[in-house]
Amino acid sequence: MNNLEFLYYLRDAIACLGVLVGLGAAVFLFIRKKTLPAILSLLGFALLGVEPLLDIFIWRMLSNSASANYDTLNEVYACTSGLTMFLGMVLIVIAIILGFREPKLPPPVEEPPADLPPVS
Repeated sequence: MNNLEFLYYLRDAIACLGVLVGLGAAVFLFIRKKTLPAILSLLGFALLGVEPLLDIFIWRMLSNSASANYDTLNEVYACTSGLTMFLGMVLIVIAIILGFREPKLPPPVEEPPADLPPVS
């Protein structure tokens, strides 16, 4: 294995590790009872995880076959990974915005002082 191939594997490993950390953060949001941001971040990180898996599947497995058409493989990889990465980033940004947004609380109920008689 040469240095360039090692760097590609290292890049894919770091990308998969980032996706796993993001999925852990989504589970943490579920624990904190923020379900919509948790669902959006789960979907976003799952979409981001498609790119390294697609990279391994297409370029490490399919390209080794004798009948591999590199132009078609390149177009499929570029279209699929570009779309999933964009949608994943958009979903994660929306989840972050919704996660840090404070819930709107109703105004406090004013109670009369205890020393006044009740109004009838």
